[in-house]
Amino acid sequence: MEFSPVVFNKLVQLWDELEAFPPNESSAANIHLMKALADWLNADYAYWCGLLRVADGELAARDPLGGWRLRVQEPYRIPNVYLQRQDELLENQHLTETVGAASIAIMREAGTFRIRLLRELVDISEYEQTEHFKEYQMPYGLTDRIYVVTPLNEDTESCYCFEVAGDGKRFDADQANIIGTALRSVRWFQRRLFLSHGLLVGDEVLTETERSIVLQLLTDKTEKEIAAEIGRAVSTTHNYVTGIYRKFGVNNRAGLISMWLG
Repeated sequence: MEFSPVVFNKLVQLWDELEAFPPNESSAANIHLMKALADWLNADYAYWCGLLRVADGELAARDPLGGWRLRVQEPYRIPNVYLQRQDELLENQHLTETVGAASIAIMREAGTFRIRLLRELVDISEYEQTEHFKEYQMPYGLTDRIYVVTPLNEDTESCYCFEVAGDGKRFDADQANIIGTALRSVRWFQRRLFLSHGLLVGDEVLTETERSIVLQLLTDKTEKEIAAEIGRAVSTTHNYVTGIYRKFGVNNRAGLISMWLG
């Protein structure tokens, strides 16, 4: 798809702004990215999800999501119903009635880059009659959603969702393509997001303390300064750092930083 010079320049400016964020500010950069795209779309909600394949073969075949699970998310703006029931949704991802027909449909295409409107995945009139829609989407009046999903490797996928609610609002195909182009071109950044949560190198999300230390290791702070920042003894902090290097499969800070820059 060809874009007008105005749209193309907006895309380039956004990519430049994203690249200007230092590696340790991936979450702040992600908020900036989602805000910019949500503003372009006039979207009411926007959020990012890190997806991980936890099963394959026969187990995946019997699973509604094909063996994929949400492991981490970062919201820009998210409906209250998702915030209030987040633990329930995460715990019950294996249940068809919890994940819903649209999520099942989008994950049938796992392994390929995809931009999908909600109406491309489900029959909207039928979807609105399901118990899942009535329980999770009707409370805030969802009328449309754009999914942009980028595979990072065979076991991880990065998913951005943008939603509009109320008054029959809809996205169109041109909007979806612009947003898809914006995100497809920053696969490097989405890889950083996964790394900042400890994914791509393992299947367990970093603890809050581990993540804080990882992000500070990407700066020029010493271990002593990091220890003061997190309120831990230097020896305890060093043990954390050693464990983090082991988890990421590197020997030192230079090796860790190279993963972000690579």
